[in-house]
Parts: sequence; C-alpha cells; structure tokens
Amino acid sequence: MPTALPAPGPFHAVLFDLDGTLADTLPLCIRAFRHAIEPAAGRAVSDAEIVAAFGPSEEGTIRALVPAHHDAALAAYLHHYERLHGDCPLPLPGIAELLRDLRRQGVRLGMVTGKGARSTVLSLRRFGLEDMFEIVETGSPHGPRKTEALQAILAAWNMAPADAVYIGDAPSDVAAARTAGVAVVSAAWAGSADPGALRALAPDLLAATVDELRAWLWPRLAAPAVAGLAPDASATAWLGIAQRLQALAQAGLAYDPHVYDAERYQEILALSQRMLGHLTGLPIPFFEQAVAAERGYPTPKVDVRAVLFRGADEILMVREKSDGGRWSLPGGWADVGCTPCEVAVKEVREETGLRVQALRLLALWDMRRHPHPPQAFSIYKAVILCRVLDGALQAETSETLEARWVARGELAGLDLSTGRITLPQLERLFAYASQPDLPTECD
Repeated sequence: MPTALPAPGPFHAVLFDLDGTLADTLPLCIRAFRHAIEPAAGRAVSDAEIVAAFGPSEEGTIRALVPAHHDAALAAYLHHYERLHGDCPLPLPGIAELLRDLRRQGVRLGMVTGKGARSTVLSLRRFGLEDMFEIVETGSPHGPRKTEALQAILAAWNMAPADAVYIGDAPSDVAAARTAGVAVVSAAWAGSADPGALRALAPDLLAATVDELRAWLWPRLAAPAVAGLAPDASATAWLGIAQRLQALAQAGLAYDPHVYDAERYQEILALSQRMLGHLTGLPIPFFEQAVAAERGYPTPKVDVRAVLFRGADEILMVREKSDGGRWSLPGGWADVGCTPCEVAVKEVREETGLRVQALRLLALWDMRRHPHPPQAFSIYKAVILCRVLDGALQAETSETLEARWVARGELAGLDLSTGRITLPQLERLFAYASQPDLPTECD
C-alpha cells in the first residue's frame, strides 16, 4: 500500500513530470544520449555517467559531457531520440485515462519537466497528449529549474501553493515541490523509479500504480470538481461562449438580415455584452462602442510582439505606460497597411529607440489557450524574432516608461503586463535564444 501523509488542498490543479511519470522514457533518453555522445567523446559512456549529468535539459547534459562538440551532439541526440521513440510508443498504463478524467472534472493540468522544449513536444505528440496541458514548462540548459517552473504556473493561474499537487518520479521532484510549497506525489510505477529513495523523502503519497494515485487524489480535488462540473462550466469557458455569441450576432448583422432576424441578432448581441461585462468587470458601453466601430464579418484581433535576445540569458522588455508601468515585450495591435514584420520593427523603434530587423515568426498564439486575464474579444498573438541593427535605448518614450535588457532570472520578479505577455510564454520563448531553429509554435 502507498504511504500517504496529510496533504494540503483541496486541489484545483495537478501538475505532472514527463520522463518516468507519464511514460517510461528514461531508457529512450539514455540510448539517444549514448548514440550522440560516444562518437563525439571517442569512448564508451556508461548509464551512470549520463544520469549523473542530468538536471539541466539535454542541452546542458550534452554540454557537460562533450562541451567541444555540443552543437553536433545535440543535433544527433534529437535525431536519435525521434528515431528510437518507437521503442516507447505509449504513455504508461492508466495515464491517458487519468488525464482525460481530470480534465472532465474541471481540474487544470500543467507539466513541469526537465526536458528541453523540442524533445518534450516530440514525446507529447507521439503520445497524443499535446493538447492535454494548459501550460508546459520545460528545462534549462543551465541547471534545474523545476521549483521556478512550479511557481511560474501558480503565478500564471493566480493560485496558492496549496491549490496544486505535483507528480514526479525522482527525489529531485520532491525537493522542488517542497521548496515551492506544493504537495507532491512520488510516482514509483516506472521501472526507473527508486521507491526506497523516494520513501525516505516522505512525499505526500508514494504511489506504486496509477490506480493508487487516482484513489488518493479524487477525494482531494476541489469541491466544484468533485461535484462533476465540466471544464466548460468555468468562467474561462463562459467567457469564450459570450465572445462567440457576440461574434455570431455581429456576423448575422453584417449580411443585411430580414428585419425580424436583425432584431434577434441585436438581442443576442446585447445579451452577449451583458455576459461579457459580468465576466470581465468592464462596463457594457465598452463592448457596445467596440462593436459599433467594427463593420463586416468579425475576426480575431492581432497583437504583434517583438522578441529580441542578447546572448542566451537576456531579453528586451519595456514598461507600458498604459498598463501602470508593467513590463511587456515591445509591440501592439497590428496596423492596416503594414505586414506583421513591419509592425514589429515599428513598435520596437517607437518603444525603445532601437532600429531592428525582423527575422522570423516564433509563435502564433490564441490568447484563449493561455493564462491571460479575461479578454473582451478573440485575440491572436504573433511573436516575431528580431535582431538589433543600431540605435540606443531611450529612457522614456510616448508609450513606455523604460526599456532595458532583462536577465532570465529576473523575470519571475517583474510586475508583468499579463494581458500582453505571461511568464510561461516568456520562458517558452527563451528556448529560441539557445535553439533558434526550433519550429514555430502555433495554437
């Protein structure tokens, strides 16, 4: 039987590790590391030597073992990781069902893994779990960051540590969760787990099977979830319904309907705006004026953000006057007559004084899929990578109070303009600082 200790709660969120927790991928990782490292090192490398270098993401592990061949070995690792993934084609028994049932109960799901972004995406896609988690926090090449990642998710969801539980298979997972103040379940169901080492750290639960976790977890879920409320009963889902009703009413009115249909569309529009006012706290005239300014078929608004890195550890940020001096990436609404890249270049110049070149699209996000504050309208966010050509940072502009390079370690302490950018999004973008050839993210 599992060893259970009283846990905080009730839980509104369940956060998962990946390797050894969702799937028995550790042997796959070790095989891929060996294929990548041994040709570069010119010698055999033991499992113990590889495991001893764990902690950072695979980029950091490879840098520790073959620093002179880092780029080639990393490319080889990713190639072999994908090639060998057929040896681990499925999640561990019961995991997929557990995740689906938690989603049905209205529980928020997140992932905190030490893996790099590319291998994480590859595994989740292979397992058919790529859309299961609201937020995925990956590792850093510079060392362990699971405590920071847990705290980032809690901040993004405006949750207290007692609202969440973290499930992982390693002793380091217990330590990270304890430091973050989060309850922790030690998963001992994969062959790579060491139950004795886990038990010695006194997790809230040591579970030998997924069914043991389920039996312990269900009575500790938050009351609304236990009552069976589905995710579409949440305020976020109702906000999406209200936005959709408003868009349908706008579309109906755009096509010159019969007078009686027009009256019905107007009534639906008014009802949707009452819902939006209730859900967002904004006055109803705000929505009425915004709709009155738009004609034709409604489409999502487009927010363009520019991201610039200095080395692998610094990012350009600005303090927005219109949001009380909170921090964001340079950017703004897309302008008619400008391409997305032209918008990014213009916004950086206006908000920082730097002249930049737009290089490529890094992400196209639907704001509904990310932990932003409630929005009145559907918004797509385009994040464009840029590089500095010349110019100097201005102390203040008409739109910003300050522009400066911010170290990655500072981000968690910044007062972010979360309607524009969130901490998890910034962390995800940092993957491109060290791996600029990562594929574009698109919701």
